[in-house]
Amino acid sequence: MFYKTFLIAFFAAFVLTVIFTFIIKKIAERLRLFDWPAPRRIHPQPLPRLGGLAIFFSFVLTILFFATPWGGNFLALDKHLIGFLSGATLLVLVMFFDDLYGLSPWTKLFWQIIATLIIIGVGIGIEFITNPLGGIISLNQYQIPIDIRGTTYHITLLVDLFTLVWVVGMINIVNFLDGLDGLAAGISAIAGIVLFFLSLAPGINQPATALLAITLTASSLGFLIFNFYPAKIFMGDTGSHFLGFTIAILAIFSGGKVATALLVLGFPILDGLWVVINRIIKRRSPFLADKTHLHHRLLELGLSQRKIVLGFYLLCGCFGAISLFLKSKGKLIALAILGMLMLIILGSLFVFSYRNKKIKL
Repeated sequence: MFYKTFLIAFFAAFVLTVIFTFIIKKIAERLRLFDWPAPRRIHPQPLPRLGGLAIFFSFVLTILFFATPWGGNFLALDKHLIGFLSGATLLVLVMFFDDLYGLSPWTKLFWQIIATLIIIGVGIGIEFITNPLGGIISLNQYQIPIDIRGTTYHITLLVDLFTLVWVVGMINIVNFLDGLDGLAAGISAIAGIVLFFLSLAPGINQPATALLAITLTASSLGFLIFNFYPAKIFMGDTGSHFLGFTIAILAIFSGGKVATALLVLGFPILDGLWVVINRIIKRRSPFLADKTHLHHRLLELGLSQRKIVLGFYLLCGCFGAISLFLKSKGKLIALAILGMLMLIILGSLFVFSYRNKKIKL
């Protein structure tokens, strides 16, 4: 019965993103707000940036419409939605300045934490983890009471800490993905559609969360028209941070289905962990951008951007689709298979680099 609403939301967000992206592209070109070629970048010519603003504006406008009488009050403008939009807006504003002037990695991490604390403050959090062997593992056992003007508030230590790590981690994983044309936007669209179907699954049945997810999918696809190889505009940190933040929150809204999001983004997550560990081993800052991600190594092998991106789409889409039909134990097995696949690929790259001295791991 809600499918008409979902179709309207998808169409509205998609069209708005296309319009906003076109406008922002023209403004960026006129003001020469370009992403300039650099040693760690792969595009040979300057391209306009700030495309992430189009994704953000279209998403927020669509969501706010459905929280009004014109949109049938489909969404409740409650503290959770307000907190989510507030955190996302803060993050977008900060990353807008980062795209214009550049901020240090530690400054960006600080604001990622602040945005996450906003959503924690309104009660959004991962309160339990499903035990693959049966039952659930509660995270709200340890609470710290705080009395403020006669009202007692409770800090759920494990819930808040796990939520903080999850959201900040997802923000940076999507940011890592934004290294090839269309990679971050396309995988975000895949994550959105998987979370959409998950939200409508029996036992969850969250049409409001499904609306948020389908809107995210449409906004990502609308931008992908301009961002798929060869890209005409980049999303910048503004877009990648917003997408990562939103995917993380939607996974929490969808019944705390962290494992599903892990499967969709499993490959990028494992790649991000490998890159960070590798940088630490080589005594480099884990936040220092370089060209050691899996997609960069595949480029050095001679694969085209288009083939690499489509390959990532296929892997993320397959594992995302599989996750919709698996229980907790099955998802754990799928994660293990994904990890083994990643090790095989890294091992193959290592052997190839040793023989050909082309790829620096």
